[in-house]
Amino acid sequence: MQNALETRKVIERAKGILMDSQSMDEGEAFRKIQKMSMNTRKPMKEVAEAIILAHQAASS
Repeated sequence: MQNALETRKVIERAKGILMDSQSMDEGEAFRKIQKMSMNTRKPMKEVAEAIILAHQAASS
C-alpha cells in the first residue's frame, strides 16, 4: 500500500514537470510517461524518477 502511494506521488510530480515544461495537459503528460514506460520496458515509477532527475539537473 505504501509503495503504491509513493509511486503515485512520483508520477504526479513528473506529470507536473511535463505539464510546465512542455505545455501539456494532465492526460497528455500521463500518456507520455506511460508510453516511455512501455517503450523502455521500465516501470512508470522509474520513468517518472528519471524525468524528475533530468529536470533537477537542468535547473541547476
